[in-house]
Amino acid sequence: MQRLIIDKDIWSVAMLRRMAQVMALAVSSVGNAVPLADLSGGQTGRIEFMASNPPHRWALIRGELGPRQAIYGDLLLPPTPNAKIPAVVMSHGSDGITEGMREVWAKPFLAAGYAVFMVDSFSPRDSAKIAGTGAQLTWNTTVNISDAIYALKLLTSHPKIDASRIFHLGWSRGGSAVTGAMWPNYRFPITQAESIKWAGSIPVYPGCNLRYRNPTLKVSAPVLYLFAEKDDMTPAEPCVEEVNLLAAEGNAVQYKVYPGAYHVFDRLNQARQSFREGTYARCAVDVVMPSHVSDRKWGPAFNRATKTTLETPPEWEAAVKDCAGTFWITSATDVKAREQAVKDALEFMDRTSRALAQESKPTTDKAEIDKRAEEILRLVNFK
Repeated sequence: MQRLIIDKDIWSVAMLRRMAQVMALAVSSVGNAVPLADLSGGQTGRIEFMASNPPHRWALIRGELGPRQAIYGDLLLPPTPNAKIPAVVMSHGSDGITEGMREVWAKPFLAAGYAVFMVDSFSPRDSAKIAGTGAQLTWNTTVNISDAIYALKLLTSHPKIDASRIFHLGWSRGGSAVTGAMWPNYRFPITQAESIKWAGSIPVYPGCNLRYRNPTLKVSAPVLYLFAEKDDMTPAEPCVEEVNLLAAEGNAVQYKVYPGAYHVFDRLNQARQSFREGTYARCAVDVVMPSHVSDRKWGPAFNRATKTTLETPPEWEAAVKDCAGTFWITSATDVKAREQAVKDALEFMDRTSRALAQESKPTTDKAEIDKRAEEILRLVNFK
């Protein structure tokens, strides 16, 4: 895709004013808005829409979506070109919507020509944040997954957004939402259409100690994992193992590890600090998930630490409870890693967008076909 050339200072002031207007309007309108069923009117700003509260991952996959839930997100569009534009759905971490999401990530994405939809899974459920509240081990991350999928479905109806180029990015707990929502068995019960899918997924320091997957399935779009080398909240090592496993099974996945970086390295001004927090960092448990809505099987699960098979949900629950706990973790800003992560994410989305644009244009020219095939292979193999 062609990037917009915009004077940095002029764009920054204009976009900051626009963001401030969106936030002010959002504060005054929350509670009064009618949830939108679609965005065919080209709406932007604070968007309230309907999601649901699936009680757990198995329920989501089986179409047991739970009570309906009104949620909202902030949809920002760059200076609009003539053609439809790509978009990014952002899933926040345990701190909820933060200034860093806007300043570090949304601003450069908007400058590069991407629409940004920052979805708030906490505030509509009366939780501004769960970090430091004791809820890290009790919050139902399934709602973060389903919220993102509802947001994806909603964005496909926007007249200025290219429905085939909607990406998903999330951090920490939001990164775990990304690694759930990227699978077709999670998406279909909400979208009810195989054609509604992500263009690509970017989980940033997600949790990988607990793995929920079905080896018979394939992710439907490329995935770029971004890890912090010294992360002790959501450690990189089990995530690298998972990526290698997915790649061996034929999935288009890649990863980057940022040397010396700690958890939440992309925060704006986080001095290095250590504190106690609930985490699954000492777990090593896999569980096979249902492959589709009518799959009623459970598991089995496998405890990688004890090398034992877990045949029933109570055995799996006991294993998770045994390894989870409140431990010392460290967080710190790493400016170099932060800037590189944003650059890597943009390059991944741009490359994927170009490949998708080429796929959408039919041709009978052999040289052009060979060129496109090479581009697709390069994307899949991440050469």
